[in-house]
Amino acid sequence: MSTQPTKQGRGRPVTTDPAAVGLTALRLFSEQGIDRVTMDQVAAEAGISRSNLFRVFPSKAAVVWGGMHNFTTELAKRLETEKAATVVQLLHHSWVDAMHVADNSLETVRLRLKIIGSSPEVYGWGQGQLDQARQVLEDAVIRFGGDALRAKAVSAAMLSASVAILIWWAETDDPRTPSEILDYGFSDFESLFS
Repeated sequence: MSTQPTKQGRGRPVTTDPAAVGLTALRLFSEQGIDRVTMDQVAAEAGISRSNLFRVFPSKAAVVWGGMHNFTTELAKRLETEKAATVVQLLHHSWVDAMHVADNSLETVRLRLKIIGSSPEVYGWGQGQLDQARQVLEDAVIRFGGDALRAKAVSAAMLSASVAILIWWAETDDPRTPSEILDYGFSDFESLFS
């Protein structure tokens, strides 16, 4: 039996922490402006190769809007299990509960929202993901017994209110968590739409 050494790849394997890389990119975007920062600069600052960066974040939009898919998935779960007396209470409590996924990464969430709030172009990058969240809300309103028009109106208003509340939170450096500020802001929303 011959013992031949196992051939290893060149260099050492790189383990990339998406949260750390994302925060590095967001800090650069915030400090220098998103248009002036290249993905090469992000990779260098994060200490990873360009190809490794693009495996984690294929674009600047993916960095800024990262986490939205996880939030929408969590929102859908909450809307399925939450019990409420009115559809607005259902949306309110499910949205706030789902937002707890962001409470452990306040700096990242705040930087993302500041960047989103500062540029219509960057805000536009997330329209597909916002539409997915709106559709999840709309489906919940219909399941609750609302007609298609009410579902569209309430879900669009809820999404718009949420974005406005969260951008305000980010820009004012309010000390509350995103879920706390949404709960506070949605209380007014609930009284208007119930």
